[in-house]
Amino acid sequence: MPMWLRSSATFALAAAILAGPTHALGQQVALAAKPNADLTKTLWGSARAGDWQKFDSSLDSLALHAADGGAAAAAKTLKEHLAQREADREKRTKEVRELFDKSLEGAQTDFTLSKSLRHATELQLLAIDKDAFAKDERIKALITGADKAAHEAETRGDILTSYELFSLLNALLEEQGTYKPQVRRLSQRLEMIRLYVPETLWQMRADRQKAAGEEPLPPYNKFGDDYQVKLASIDQTMLQRALGRTRQHVEQASVNDVLSSGLEAVKTMATTLDLKGAFPRIADDAARTQFVARVDDELAKIAAAQRPLDQIQIEGVIDRVRKANDATIAVPSNALFHEMGNGAMAKLDEFSAIIWPDELRRFNKMTQSSFVGVGVQIEYDELSNIRVVTPLEGTPAQRAGIHPGDLLKKVDGREIFGLSLDQAVEVITGPEGTKVTLTMERKIEGAQPDDKGKAATELKDFTLTRSVINVATVKGWKRTGIKEDDWDWFVDKDAGIGYVRLTQFADNTGREFDAAVRSMRKSGLSALILDLRFNPGGLLDQAVRICRRFINTTGGYVVMMQGPGGVVDQPEYTVPAQASLAGLPVIVLINEGSASASEIVSGALQAYQKNGPLDGNLDLLVLGARSFGKGSVQNVWELTSEAKMKVTTAYYMLPDRRIIHRRPGAAVWGVEPNLKVEMLPKQTVDSVTLRRNADVIAIDETGQTKAAFLKEANPDDLLTKGLDVQLESAVVLLKGKLDSGKSAQAAGTGK
Repeated sequence: MPMWLRSSATFALAAAILAGPTHALGQQVALAAKPNADLTKTLWGSARAGDWQKFDSSLDSLALHAADGGAAAAAKTLKEHLAQREADREKRTKEVRELFDKSLEGAQTDFTLSKSLRHATELQLLAIDKDAFAKDERIKALITGADKAAHEAETRGDILTSYELFSLLNALLEEQGTYKPQVRRLSQRLEMIRLYVPETLWQMRADRQKAAGEEPLPPYNKFGDDYQVKLASIDQTMLQRALGRTRQHVEQASVNDVLSSGLEAVKTMATTLDLKGAFPRIADDAARTQFVARVDDELAKIAAAQRPLDQIQIEGVIDRVRKANDATIAVPSNALFHEMGNGAMAKLDEFSAIIWPDELRRFNKMTQSSFVGVGVQIEYDELSNIRVVTPLEGTPAQRAGIHPGDLLKKVDGREIFGLSLDQAVEVITGPEGTKVTLTMERKIEGAQPDDKGKAATELKDFTLTRSVINVATVKGWKRTGIKEDDWDWFVDKDAGIGYVRLTQFADNTGREFDAAVRSMRKSGLSALILDLRFNPGGLLDQAVRICRRFINTTGGYVVMMQGPGGVVDQPEYTVPAQASLAGLPVIVLINEGSASASEIVSGALQAYQKNGPLDGNLDLLVLGARSFGKGSVQNVWELTSEAKMKVTTAYYMLPDRRIIHRRPGAAVWGVEPNLKVEMLPKQTVDSVTLRRNADVIAIDETGQTKAAFLKEANPDDLLTKGLDVQLESAVVLLKGKLDSGKSAQAAGTGK
C-alpha cells in the first residue's frame, strides 16, 4: 500500500466491511487518496503554468500530509529548504549591505569602486525586487562614479584598471548590455598584450594585486608564451579568404565595414604602447604617427566607396597596409594579419571568428568526445601548484602510475609553476604518438616531516606516449565505479526517477544517452530529470537526436534555421519510431549557463509539452532559470590546411517559431522555464563544487581507488541539505506526478 494511503487505511477497511463487495474496498481507498492526488495535480499544473504563488501554496497543502510519505514528505522538506534559502538570503543581504556601505565611505578610488561594484552585483543577485534595486540612488551614483573612473583610467593608459571597472559595470548591468562595447574594446587590447608581451600583462596584474593588498601572483613563467611560435604559419591567404567568407553572415554585414573594423584593430595595435616589448618601433612616435595616417587614409577611401569592395580591391588594401607597416613600425606580417583578422570578425558577432593554427586543436576538442593527451584531471592547490585530481581510467597517465595528489612540477624538463591551467594543458597535450615527460612531486609514504612540518617528498619522472582520450559527456546521479559509464542513474530509486546530466553535446552524446536510458529501463524507470544546467552546447545533430527520444509527433519540427532575410530552411523533423521516452514524465533543468544545443533541446521539448504551443502530449516541463540566449548557427570553413573559420550564418528557430538568440538590444531571449526556481549565489557555488567532487573517483596505476585522496562528496547532500533547490523541486514534482498516476490507476482498476 502506498505510504500516503496508510493514514486512511482504517477508515477504508471499515467502509469496505459495511459495503460488503471487495470492489468497494478499492473504491474507498481511491476516494480516501483523492485529496493528495488533487494536490499533486495542482502542483504540476501550477508549475507548468509558471504560477509560483499557486505552486508554493500547493506545496504547503501537500506538506500537511508529510506523515504519509512520498511526494508529501518531499514537499515538506522542500518547503523547509526554501525557507532556509530565504533566511540565508536575508542574512547574506545584510552582510553584503554592510560591506557595501563601508566601501562607499571616504574618498572613492579605483579599488574602492571595484569593491563597491562587486558588492552591488551580489546585492542585485540577492534582491527579490530587481526594479527597486536598480532605482536605489546610491547604486545610480556608484554607476556614474565607476563609469567616470573607468574612462579616466583608459585615457591615462591604465588598461587593466579600466577593463576591470567596465567589466564590473557590465556584470551589474548585464541585462541592458550597456557596457558590452567598452568591455570588447578593452578586451581587444588586453588580448594583444597577453599574446605578444605576456610578461607585461603579468606585471600589470601583479602590481594591481599588490596595490590592492591582495595575495601576490605566482612568479611569471614564459613556458608556452612565444607568440612567434603560435603565429608562425599565419599568412595573407588566410586573412583574404576569411574576409571573403564574411559575406555569408546572417546579418549581411558590409564587407567594407568588416574590412574597416580590421583596420581599426591594426590602429589599436599600433597605438598600444605596452606592446613595445615585442615591437620596439611602436615606441617611435614618428613611425607610429606615419603608419596610423596611412591606415586612416585607407579607412577614408573605404568609407567613400560607393559599392562593396571586390576581392582584388580588398587584397590591394591589405598589401598597402602591409607595406606601410614594413616601412614604419615593422610589426611582423603574421602578427599584423592576425590582428586585422580578429578585428574584422569583431564587426560580425561574438561567435564568428578565425580559428588560427594555434587554436585549431582546442577548437576541434570542443566538439569531439575525445582528444589527444595523457589523461589527467588537474587543478590548483592552495599554493597555486598544479595538482592531479585523478588520472582517468585506462589512460597513459593511469597506466604509468601517476597518482591523485601528485604535484606537476615540470613538463619535458621545463618548470611549469606559474602557468595557467589552460597553458599547462597546452604543453602537456600534443600530436598522437608523441612522448612527453611529466615530473611529479609525491609525498613519501611513511616518511617523517621535517623540522618545519613539511612532508617528505620525492620527484618522479613519467614518460608518457600521448594517445586518444575518450571523454564521457553523459553523467548520472552517483558514481558506482571507476569507468566513465559506472553510474547509479536514479536520483530516487524507489520512485523510479532517473537522472541524466549532459555536460555538452559531443559526437558520442546520443549513444551514451541511449545506453543510459537502456540501463534505467531495465531497473524500472518511471520518470526522468534531464539536467542541462551549465551545458554550453555543441553539435546540432546530437541535440536533434536527444529531442527525438522524447517527441512522438509525426511530421513535426525539432528545429529550423532562419537565415538572411528571414528565410527559414533546413528543418530537422521528429521521428516517432525513435521516441523511446515518449509518455514518460520529464523535467528539464536549465539555467543561465545553458546555451546553444542545450537551449534547442529544452526549447523544442517545451514546445511539444502537453497543452503547449504544439500540444505534442509530452508530459514535461522546464524548470530553473532563463537560458543564456546563444541560438545562432556557425558554419565552419577551412581557410588553409592549418586554419578554419566559423561564421554565424543563421539563427536557430524552435518548432513554435521562437528565436532564442540574444540579439543586441533584445529584451527577450533564450528559453524561459515553465517554473522559475531561484538559486542563491552561494547555493550555486556549493552545489557545483559538490557535484564536481562527487563525479571524481581517484585511482592509481592498478585501477584501485586511492582512499586518502577521495573527496568526501555525496550527491545526496544536494537534496538532503537543500543545496540544490532546483533539482529538489524537480524531484518533488515528479514524485507527485507518479503518486497522482498511481491514484488514478488505483481508481480505474478498483484496487
